[in-house]
Parts: sequence; structure tokens; C-alpha cells
Amino acid sequence: MRISPVRWLIAGAALALFLLVFYLSGWVGPTESLDIRVLTSLWTNGTPRLLWIVSVPWLILCSIIVIAIGIRRGRAMDGLRAFALLAVCNVLGQLLKKVVLHRDSIVLMVDNTYPSGHMIAFASVALALRIVLPRRMRGVFTVIAALVLCVVAFELVHYGWHRPSDVIGSLLLVTAVGVLGGGSSHQGDADRAGEGRDRPEPILPPG
Repeated sequence: MRISPVRWLIAGAALALFLLVFYLSGWVGPTESLDIRVLTSLWTNGTPRLLWIVSVPWLILCSIIVIAIGIRRGRAMDGLRAFALLAVCNVLGQLLKKVVLHRDSIVLMVDNTYPSGHMIAFASVALALRIVLPRRMRGVFTVIAALVLCVVAFELVHYGWHRPSDVIGSLLLVTAVGVLGGGSSHQGDADRAGEGRDRPEPILPPG
């Protein structure tokens, strides 16, 4: 799959912003204070409704569903590509937060890592599902997924699991990976060709 220069540009910009947000949230006083102030103003004790879903078995189940949808639609390679993106996002996120990027914790949290693994999990699953779903369903699915991600982002900050910067960084990371491997022009061409095959031939008058 050939990646266009525009996609490389968008992915590079997303990665640059990812690193910039990390720097601003840990080493620049005013932005770090703002990040923490937003967290402390929204933070409350309680049990989140969505965050508890995230686990290794849940990600495995989502991966199986993504591959199964691709196979069911006769697009096994799309299913494998979506699974690969899901896996890359989550493995890369864990490596970055636990090995590469280190930042001081704050009082409310024991492990306020950058980026947020929970946000990456939800966003990468949404990305993978969008790749394997039929074109006619993607618009509605995108709206629903955006609403779910908004709820997840709010819960992560509201219940003190992550700073706002962690959430933003997660979305930027998934965006970069998704732009490079998520929606290629090749898939759009295949979808349009498939729609053309499904459309009945026009009935012409004799002659």
C-alpha cells in the first residue's frame, strides 16, 4: 500500500503534537499547572461506567470481532489490517507510557501516565471497526464512536485516572497510526467497485 505525501504530513503533524503535549504537560510550568488544575477541578470519587471494560480479554474479543467482520464481508485483508492497527496502537501506547515517556505523578493519581492506555484502547477499537464496516454504516458509526470517546475522555479526567493531556496525547497517537495505515485510497476504490457490482444493470430499450 502506497502512502501519499499528505498522509505522511498529517501523521508527522500528529506525532509532533503528541510530543509537544507531553513536553508542555511535564516541563512547562503554566501549561502543566493548567493541566493539573483542570483535573483537580473535575476530579471526584466514584465508579466509572465505561473504563472498567478495558482489559486484555476485551481487546482480544474486539480483535476477533474485527477480523470476523472482515471475513464475513469478503474483505479478510481489511480485517487483518484493522487488527494490525489495533494491536500497534495498544502495544506502542504501552511501550511509550511505561518505558519511553516518564513524567512526575501528581497527588490525585498513583500512575498518571502519558498517554492514556484506556483512551488508546477505545479509540483504536473504533478505528478498527470503522475500517471493516460497510461504507453506508460508517457515517452513523463515526458519530456514535465520537460520542463514546467523549464520555470516555470525561470519565478519565472526572474520576482522576488521567490528566487532560494524557487523553489528548492518546487521540493524537491513534490518529497518526490510523492515518498511515487506516484508510487507504485502495480500500475506498474497492468499496466503490463493490457498490458498482451490487447495483443492477440498467434495462435499455431494444436497439
